[in-house]
Amino acid sequence: MYLVMTRRFPLNDRGASLIEYAMIVALIALGSLGLVANVGNSTSESFQTTADSFASAEGLAEPELTPEEKWDKAQEDYKQAIADAKAQKTADIASAKADYQAALQANKSLPKSEKKAANASAKSDYNAAKKTANDTYKGAVQAAKDAKSSAKAEYKASK
Repeated sequence: MYLVMTRRFPLNDRGASLIEYAMIVALIALGSLGLVANVGNSTSESFQTTADSFASAEGLAEPELTPEEKWDKAQEDYKQAIADAKAQKTADIASAKADYQAALQANKSLPKSEKKAANASAKSDYNAAKKTANDTYKGAVQAAKDAKSSAKAEYKASK
């Protein structure tokens, strides 16, 4: 069988190096294509970032509002700030209450002498958390009122 194969396909190496060179060139070409595609994507992202920064620097990102539009926006922002502050206060108090109830439940297994002190401490923590939530709410409301007052003064001055 070996003899038949050698007659059909002679042990001739002519052209073998040409195929090897062609394979090397093809691999280099594929690698170059991948590199160019990668560099192209990063260059495109870089140009887009630069274009965005120019747009925002020139004020193209957000047009200037008229005094009436600013006043309307300030009123909407005020309402939203109050609603957000109220929701946060409610969530903070609910969390504090859940912690307090969990502490009371955990304290049930304590001896009577320790239980009373532990419950008093839990109640104190709950009251402190409620006070903090209320103070935070009041601060947010005051900040919203100040922003609304400032917008109102600017609106009146523009008339």
